[in-house]
Amino acid sequence: LSTTLMLEEIVISAREALAIGASIYLSAFLFGVLSLLIRKPYPRAAMFTLLIGGFLFQTLGLNLRGAEIKGCPLGNIFEISQFIAWSLVLLYFLIGPAFKLRLLGFFTAGLAGLLAGTALLIPNWDHPYPPGIFGGNPWIELHAALAIFSYAMFAIVALVSVMFLIQQHGLKNKQFKGLYQYLLSVQQLDLMAKRLLITGVVVLSAALIFGAVFWINHPERVPVFKLTVTCLVWAGYLIVVVLRIQKRLATRRHAIASIGLFIFALASLWPVQSARDTIATEAPAVQKTSE
Repeated sequence: LSTTLMLEEIVISAREALAIGASIYLSAFLFGVLSLLIRKPYPRAAMFTLLIGGFLFQTLGLNLRGAEIKGCPLGNIFEISQFIAWSLVLLYFLIGPAFKLRLLGFFTAGLAGLLAGTALLIPNWDHPYPPGIFGGNPWIELHAALAIFSYAMFAIVALVSVMFLIQQHGLKNKQFKGLYQYLLSVQQLDLMAKRLLITGVVVLSAALIFGAVFWINHPERVPVFKLTVTCLVWAGYLIVVVLRIQKRLATRRHAIASIGLFIFALASLWPVQSARDTIATEAPAVQKTSE
């Protein structure tokens, strides 16, 4: 009995766990900034450890939120932002050590902290919604999860593109110390961005295929605006991939296009979610009227 009471006392809410995770991400980023400013060796092990801590708390928070809503926590902008940040850090764990990108953890901590922290600071993003927002359909949940995961992949591409532009700037100005010494060559960064971008487009294409199956059967439940914007994001990335393979869009222009598309993809989340909320609100009213 005493053990049960002790466990109940230390249980934290989903929002508190997510706040701790975001705080750790931001602390990791600031720690990296401080290390680079005072020109000390980049603390790769410490950065990795901090990211693991933030990831564990964010995982706990998302699981608690999922248990509350009895589904995948992707029902509002707050949850989507948290899920993108979580997926971004997960991808870093998967590809960071393999490519030996020492500064990727630094940039990942900054972007994950920004996404998760901003979502926590805007109460309107965490508005309540009715349970069963996906209608108990596992395929539409898979569609949503894959789409958000592809956005996290595009976030990694944007970070690698930022690193490419920084390294290119250093080469042009013959700067090889400080931040620049921890970056890979521009050729390696460009090749990484290309491969990750192709992978992200494949994942988003799979998400759209699953979503299309649901849309064909229930066209009234999918806002036209949401469908249009999502297809625009997919088409934009597909065009960049095709032009990159054809070598008509390379190096600096490819990096700028990747960063611009990711900003557009993030900016589109709010109006897309608003359109979906409108459909979700109107659907019960229509059903009640018909009855």
